[in-house]
Amino acid sequence: MNGFGLAGGLGAALIVSCSLWFADHALQANVRYAEANEGLAAQRDGLLDALRDMGDVRTALSNIERNTRAINSTLDGQTAQLNRNLAELKRTDEKTNAYLAELVPVALGLRYARPETTDPVAYRSGAVVQPGAVSPAG
Repeated sequence: MNGFGLAGGLGAALIVSCSLWFADHALQANVRYAEANEGLAAQRDGLLDALRDMGDVRTALSNIERNTRAINSTLDGQTAQLNRNLAELKRTDEKTNAYLAELVPVALGLRYARPETTDPVAYRSGAVVQPGAVSPAG
């Protein structure tokens, strides 16, 4: 073998070893990139789930808002009715108080007069229970 053959063989070996080294580093880089892509895909899936959940929450909040408006409308109507009823009750109460402040008409008083309520002498208390009326226990 001559010097050129040995140098050519060493050059070829150097080229092959450098090529293998670059190929190994490229393969390792590809593995790292693939793992990073898997992590990013998992993050993307998590974000998509979160966005779906946010949409569900927005839908639920819209339903709650609609129901709240309906309840408020019902309560407003009931409040107005209660205010009308209270005003009517006050008017009736004033009329009743004015009526009760007046004297009872004589004809009406005589119509419902009973000795038990108008004559204190005729009033008698309820019957007294005699001690012997109850049988002994046992």
